[in-house]
Amino acid sequence: MKKLTEAAVLRVFVVITLLLCSTGVQLHASSSRADQPVRNTRLEKIATELATTLEMNKRVQVVIVPENDRVVSVEPFVSGEGYRVEFEKAFFEQLNDEEVTAALAHEVGHMWIFNNAPYLQTEALANEIALKVVPRKPLETLYAKLWSYTSVTGNLVEVLGTEK
Repeated sequence: MKKLTEAAVLRVFVVITLLLCSTGVQLHASSSRADQPVRNTRLEKIATELATTLEMNKRVQVVIVPENDRVVSVEPFVSGEGYRVEFEKAFFEQLNDEEVTAALAHEVGHMWIFNNAPYLQTEALANEIALKVVPRKPLETLYAKLWSYTSVTGNLVEVLGTEK
């Protein structure tokens, strides 16, 4: 009888352990997914249209990431076939559609600079390119939100030039 009781206790212990491990794995997996980049095909289409307007035929991937040291940024793929734009999730959620498009236009401006001389990456030059495809006002509100979000003060004339 004692062996039967020990076996039953062992089975119960194994079942409880398996349930706890299974729950732990599921909780870990779901929190892990929240930390993963999320592709946004709608934004990819907008970025591709902006790039095409600027006569660049490069693939553009747009992702929302949990954190981004630069808040919004762009990097070329190692393969050279295109670019990846990243938005920090908390900042992205504060933007309206016009501001998101303005941010994409700015990042596409950086892409344009990567592909054209003088290859000097500056905010002002990226915005000069962006202003060819989006109006100034959404860039102004985008910078206001960015500076508020990062607690950095900036000068619109320095990054956007004088209003014409």
